[in-house]
Amino acid sequence: MSSDDARAAKAALRAEMLSARRSLDPDVRRVLSLSIAERVVRMPAYRGARVLHAYIGSVDGEVETRDLVERALRAGKRVICPRAERRPRRLEHYEITTLDDLELTSFGLWEPILARTRLVPADELATTLDLVLVPGIVFDRQGWRIGFGAGYYDRFLAGVQATAVALAFSLQLRATVPHEPHDVPLDRIITEAEVIDAGAERERG
Repeated sequence: MSSDDARAAKAALRAEMLSARRSLDPDVRRVLSLSIAERVVRMPAYRGARVLHAYIGSVDGEVETRDLVERALRAGKRVICPRAERRPRRLEHYEITTLDDLELTSFGLWEPILARTRLVPADELATTLDLVLVPGIVFDRQGWRIGFGAGYYDRFLAGVQATAVALAFSLQLRATVPHEPHDVPLDRIITEAEVIDAGAERERG
């Protein structure tokens, strides 16, 4: 598949899935999000993680993570959260110690308040992150994902060695997701129903 064809296929899947995800009843979304969080905290990769990277928010009906992050903080884990910068497009990363360190921004995300949090440099991220919770819109079982198309997470994940785990509702899974050379696959996908070992799925082809 050419890059143009891949981008067109991604756009179509993105639009279809956003519509489906937004249609979830808010109460159902919360129950499913809590079920996903329970699967996360039972994962060995989570239990052994000292430093966790997590998005916080519920943009266009995505899996909610505030409760999960609060549990991580109570458990004594270090939590680093992203802040999206537009020019140039990149994620910057700040360590929080409480959910009060966050503010609602124009992206519809709860992002770190600059005056209250510490910027974590890229070299520290590369050597200290243990687990990254990754948002997305569409996923397949081999760990390929479609986000909003800006490439923030692909650039970020390419520079760290942490286990990358997507949080998704089962309805966000598709048999295959088109991908391009710059896309970075995930290690795990956690839904309300299962934990998918995407790395093993890729090895099986």
